[in-house]
Amino acid sequence: MQLTDSQISEFQQTVLEKGKDLYRDMPWRIDTSPYSILLSEVMLQQTQVSRVMQKYAEFLSAFPTLADLAHADFQEVLQHWSGLGYNRRARFLHETAKQIAAKTDFPTTVDELRACPGIGENTAASILVYTFNQPLVFLETNVRTVLIYTFFNDVTAKIPDSELRKLAEQVLYRENPRAWYWALMDYGTYLKKTEGNFNRYSATHTTQSKFEGSFRQKRASVLRCLLKHGPLTVQEIADIQNYEYELTLEIVTALVKDA
Repeated sequence: MQLTDSQISEFQQTVLEKGKDLYRDMPWRIDTSPYSILLSEVMLQQTQVSRVMQKYAEFLSAFPTLADLAHADFQEVLQHWSGLGYNRRARFLHETAKQIAAKTDFPTTVDELRACPGIGENTAASILVYTFNQPLVFLETNVRTVLIYTFFNDVTAKIPDSELRKLAEQVLYRENPRAWYWALMDYGTYLKKTEGNFNRYSATHTTQSKFEGSFRQKRASVLRCLLKHGPLTVQEIADIQNYEYELTLEIVTALVKDA
């Protein structure tokens, strides 16, 4: 899809106006230093903003600087990460901090950031946009939602990211990319609440089961148990948690694999 100059201008104006009206205060929008953005972007992967807001403050209190995080024991990192799910992200964050701390400067290119554990193209671009205001394209659920809502009125097939990325490149507001993406995030969140989940038309869309009573919840509970009590046998964990032995073994196996 090739947009005209007037379409681009109209879309940019709409998004920026919505961004002003719907702006959400977040600590990583006040402090856009590299460490703040790295931490928030990794935390925001597959975790709701409200949950990240709480854990972000706790994490910064425990590890005020990237160097503090890099030199911390991983078990301590994992303890403060508990509640954000997917413990491998805590491992990736810790390893990334150590890798960056060993250098003199924070990475300033997508390729440099992608060389860090667990950082893909979209996360790398988002970190550079929010930290250095670089005019880069990245896709995430809110960006996809706004693009699909605006430019695809009659969706008959799943829309690939390659097509959405071309659109995002055309409409990118290069005068202030950081503010542009903030506006897209807030507008996308608003649209999901008022117009429905247009992201379901994206080829990348997946649904996640409810957390309450799920395997993910039980896994998080077992991790908290281990952090509290220290090394335990599978049977001891099962007894404390009141879980079946087979389920406990499956959870412990998943935790070991995730680490």
